[in-house]
Amino acid sequence: MTERLRKFISLEMSLTDPGEGQSLRTFATKMIFISIILTLIVSCVANAVAAYYGLLPLPLLQALIHSVFMAWVIGSIVTGILCSVIGNAIRKLHESHAEFERLSRTDTLSGLANRRAFNQSFDDVETDASLAIFDLDRFKSINDNYGHAAGDIVIKKAAAAIADVFGEFHCVARLGGEEFAVIVRGGARKDRLTLIELARIRVSCMTINFEGTQVQTTVSVGVADIEPSRSKHDTFAAADKALYFAKSSGRNCIRHEMDMSAAQSVEKLQSALLAAS
Repeated sequence: MTERLRKFISLEMSLTDPGEGQSLRTFATKMIFISIILTLIVSCVANAVAAYYGLLPLPLLQALIHSVFMAWVIGSIVTGILCSVIGNAIRKLHESHAEFERLSRTDTLSGLANRRAFNQSFDDVETDASLAIFDLDRFKSINDNYGHAAGDIVIKKAAAAIADVFGEFHCVARLGGEEFAVIVRGGARKDRLTLIELARIRVSCMTINFEGTQVQTTVSVGVADIEPSRSKHDTFAAADKALYFAKSSGRNCIRHEMDMSAAQSVEKLQSALLAAS
């Protein structure tokens, strides 16, 4: 009962999440109700004091009736207008806050999530997911040969191609430069790798017309599984090593962290056979 009463008389509002506080309509209704009650109390006290000193031109009962009527009419109108003005100001402030929050989590060039938003999403994932790091191949040569304007277009097109494959369910972010990261959620590992491979193919099939010149690029991808048994730092490091392995394997390919273990085993076996011979 006490908690319900506290919530009823509370005038708290949340600018970040309206669901945590109360709606503008509820806020305005409470303000009107409170202002009318306060007006009635003040009017009754003022009438009583005036009647005591003989300053009241009307009988006390009539004065109280007039006070109640004027409090409900004038008080509700004035308070309603003020609440409407305040409510609009609060709504605009909330919209501005929401837009600022969105911009603070968005990469301005690609339109994808930025590193801050990526880190927050990364911290929320514990299992049944993979981290894929995409890095455009030989991107420096595009900037050197065609200029940074062409490089920006390539980044935008590549970002759109990757985001189109993964959609909103998975977190797609630009980490900086020509590097992107995707948190691929759900499904089996082979299904996640299939989705990553599709994104790689989409980027390699892009053809960008820049000032009459056809510009193409490919992407190398390193993948590591997200597991609760290891830290996010170690997961990122494993995906980064897998990306380096993909680059050294000829680029335009995907390498999972387990591929590195298999490659190392083959190298050890080859070294052992050479030493034995």
